[in-house]
Amino acid sequence: AGHTTFRGGIAGDADCILIPEVGVDFDVVYRHMKKVFTRRVNESEYRTGTYLIVVNEGIQDETGSSHSDDSVSVDAFGHKKLGGSGKYVREQLAKRLKNDPEMEEFYKKTGLYVEGMNVLPEVRESVPGYLTRSGYSSALDVNFGKDAGAGAVVLLTLGIRGVTVAGLYDGTVQYMSTQKAIEQRMVSLENISFYEQMDVCFGRNVDGYLSKSDEVTNAWSYL
Repeated sequence: AGHTTFRGGIAGDADCILIPEVGVDFDVVYRHMKKVFTRRVNESEYRTGTYLIVVNEGIQDETGSSHSDDSVSVDAFGHKKLGGSGKYVREQLAKRLKNDPEMEEFYKKTGLYVEGMNVLPEVRESVPGYLTRSGYSSALDVNFGKDAGAGAVVLLTLGIRGVTVAGLYDGTVQYMSTQKAIEQRMVSLENISFYEQMDVCFGRNVDGYLSKSDEVTNAWSYL
């Protein structure tokens, strides 16, 4: 599931977020990249522009086929490790840029074109290290860590074992079975549609979003 990539991409103001829940149509991604990048260059006093894509390992195309780097090794069980998605995305977009004569003309029109040096936008791939991926601990992280740690001790004193602490609400330690806690939970397609209305690309054609609201009696536990 692509929760970390989804939330990290939204928090980082990414232009495009590619996760396993959505089959990626790279023609859709390219059209969105071209639209956003050229607009930013045109609006920039210095004729500069960027386009940020956050990619989850294990992404699939619109046919459901998974893509990874063939050079990535297998694990101890002989299963192919997920890896190389960033490289694959870079290659797909670079190929489309090369085959799009409008982009070279755009570079010439905006004065960015330099024969043999700067003829098309450069597509770069960056793989964050472990420390970068973990990031800094937020106040929310620390609060939940203390709640979970202290809550686990409370459960042990009550003779409750083999479960996972879910949180602390109104002084009550909430927990669930560990088997239930580790079930895979996919990113909500409705949430994806919500952010597509903010012009975040997820590699698919945008369907209409039906606005919904609901009144609740309990706020989120950290509010």
